[in-house]
Amino acid sequence: MSTAIADRWGAPVQAGGARAVGLLDDAVESLVTLSGDPVAEAEVAVAADDLLLGHVLRAYLSLYGTSPEGVANAVKILEDLDHTAARVDERELLHIRAARAWSAGDWIGAARALERALLHDARDLLALKVAQDLYFFLGYRLDLRDVAARVLSSWSPGTPGWGYVQGIYAFGLEENADYRQAEAAGRSALASNPRDVWAVHALAHVFEMEGRQREGVRFLSETAGDWSTSYFAIHNWWHRALFHLDLGEFDEVLDLYDGPIRAGGSGEWLDLVDAAALLWRLSLFGVDVADRAVELADAIEPLVGDPIYVFNDWHAVQAFGLAGRPDLIQVVLTNNRRRSVGTNRAVVEHVGMALLEGFGSFAADQVDRATDLLIDIRSVAHAVGGSHAQRDIIDLTLIAAAARSGDAPLANALVEERVARKPSARASARQLLEANGR
Repeated sequence: MSTAIADRWGAPVQAGGARAVGLLDDAVESLVTLSGDPVAEAEVAVAADDLLLGHVLRAYLSLYGTSPEGVANAVKILEDLDHTAARVDERELLHIRAARAWSAGDWIGAARALERALLHDARDLLALKVAQDLYFFLGYRLDLRDVAARVLSSWSPGTPGWGYVQGIYAFGLEENADYRQAEAAGRSALASNPRDVWAVHALAHVFEMEGRQREGVRFLSETAGDWSTSYFAIHNWWHRALFHLDLGEFDEVLDLYDGPIRAGGSGEWLDLVDAAALLWRLSLFGVDVADRAVELADAIEPLVGDPIYVFNDWHAVQAFGLAGRPDLIQVVLTNNRRRSVGTNRAVVEHVGMALLEGFGSFAADQVDRATDLLIDIRSVAHAVGGSHAQRDIIDLTLIAAAARSGDAPLANALVEERVARKPSARASARQLLEANGR
């Protein structure tokens, strides 16, 4: 017999007892803080009590992998829910609807179902976290911020979860260029819980966008003990590498790549994307990364199949291009043209194919074509997802392509545009021009 029991943050969970709800809370908190092992913790929760919301969390965690296998696993979990006799209330129903939409490739529908869940209960921390992550995948800048803004008044300072909401809000503020409020919210989140990796990440983005490279290096160095065991740690190390790259400290970048970023040989898309993006940036600055790219391409090749998320495939093109594998680039292009579905298909048709072809052209030294493709789509490239910092690679590649093609007026104009936005990037921008001059 199940009944509604309040979770750690005050939202109702249909469960047979408080112990199972506490176990589910542990899994949700691990997801929100990007720490521990939320997959294993969710399994423990559903083993203790056949929690519908626990099964939905398992499906979400599978979908986060953005792989065909993850989607298939989520579909199986959700199909099995059809045979349960457990009571379903409005919260569970909306989460099931969101997970089913996501697993069917309707990422927008999933986010909207989670928005309804937040209208039902503004203290649904799981809905808030997953909704913002979906908006991140979709490149919905305003929703990244406003999904948190809409529930802020329901979370009082000092109450459980308040700091996590501040960290979520901080990232949304940063992606909307409100750097002062973003920094304040991020620091409030860390004052509440120094191990809130998403809040650390939000502050790293603030330092990146404002060109505060030395401060960024110092901040990530000083806080590393709080986040280095997180399954998101590689991404924070990647942010530190970007600071060193802007400073022209290529040896430090390579040390980070060979150390915490790639030494573990992760096969997760989350980590492979960062590795590919870093090698591509290094290559733009004239650093030889061929051997590293071959290893990375070998790790990515088995993952290239049915397209799930064009953002991943864009980074696969980068790795394959650096490794000298035009055959694999063609596989990615063909798969995306023919086999994309749902929200991903719409993105591929709108901007994704041009982005894939632009980077493929650059890798093939067809720099005029790369320039034409990239300059046309950079203003709408947010649709492929990711952050401003991640998509900055488009502008870097466009500058390099213009320089390589001999279009000095365009290359110089793009550099001036970049420096106007981030004055501390002048030295690295000029270095990029020099590395690609012919």
